[in-house]
Amino acid sequence: MEIISLKSVIALLLLLSVICFGFCTAINTMTSTRFIEDPETLVSNGSAFKLGFLSLADSTNRYVGIWYSTPSLSTVIWVANRDKPLNDSSGIVTISEDGNLLVMNGQKEIVWSSNVSNASANSSAQLLDSGNLVLQDNSGSITWESIQHPSHSLLPNMKISTDTNTGEKVVLTVGTSFVLSIFGSVPVKGVTVAQMVPGGQPYCP
Repeated sequence: MEIISLKSVIALLLLLSVICFGFCTAINTMTSTRFIEDPETLVSNGSAFKLGFLSLADSTNRYVGIWYSTPSLSTVIWVANRDKPLNDSSGIVTISEDGNLLVMNGQKEIVWSSNVSNASANSSAQLLDSGNLVLQDNSGSITWESIQHPSHSLLPNMKISTDTNTGEKVVLTVGTSFVLSIFGSVPVKGVTVAQMVPGGQPYCP
């Protein structure tokens, strides 16, 4: 029986380590050629937050969201497609040719988009340790960020605002069904619970 040489064993171990590194290393950035598929995740650089696919209690629907990495604090802080869930685990999160962040189903149909008009064709998306998902062009300029499009959670450095020139509002919305989602309901868009009104005054309906 042929004895395997020490050099062959070392070469095999190095090859396996390279393969494992490629498949097992957590990433915090996406590009048009480096996307994530269910159940893969993005992990912020300091491992504080994850972005990926999740299902709520008593539901097989899939949502793309951001949550705390720590098991004891695994609270979902942001959901992209809460109005249009994926109905199976064939979804992907990617960046389109025009530079927008997309959630697509297995038929390559768009179920959610960052919908940025000035996005760059060479955009990348990065999950930060603040829980903010940022879309940026190849110069590093941010064209879209999740912290400016909150769903139901208020995070540090998040601003509730109204642009007096365009009328665009950054509001915090939540509905009873979203509050109850951890008990089995679905995260549908609900009522506005905090916003800014002209004059710079906070308003809670």
